[in-house]
Amino acid sequence: MGIRVKFLSFFRELFLYHSSSLEFRAKIYAAILLPKGQISDKDYKILKELADEIYPKQPLRADLLVSITKEYVFRVNTYKEYTLDRLLKDIDYDLKHNKKFIQKINFQRLRCLINADSKGYALVQQRVYEFLLKEVEIYS
Repeated sequence: MGIRVKFLSFFRELFLYHSSSLEFRAKIYAAILLPKGQISDKDYKILKELADEIYPKQPLRADLLVSITKEYVFRVNTYKEYTLDRLLKDIDYDLKHNKKFIQKINFQRLRCLINADSKGYALVQQRVYEFLLKEVEIYS
């Protein structure tokens, strides 16, 4: 990750157009990845491919999506007060107050990140996925 991505990630609210939608997408992907516990490089590679699909003509924005997602994962893994539940509450709050974010959730892309290899992790990921489906249903 280049210095430019790190700089823009740190000052994203100042320098990025529609930084809130990028933040929201990062929260969604972090919420799907977090139940895995140990997130592998393969998972981040899949996320990078998804980000490139979302922003085909904006590679910097795609890199920022991956970077901000990693930041949310780090926050949840590091700080006791910031948990997966808190992240899901943030997602709920964002959807409640900004209905256009509903369009940012692509369930087909989220399914790419659900790990079918491990039953325990996949079950929690499935619950997060169902939570997001319910949120979209509520706020649509």
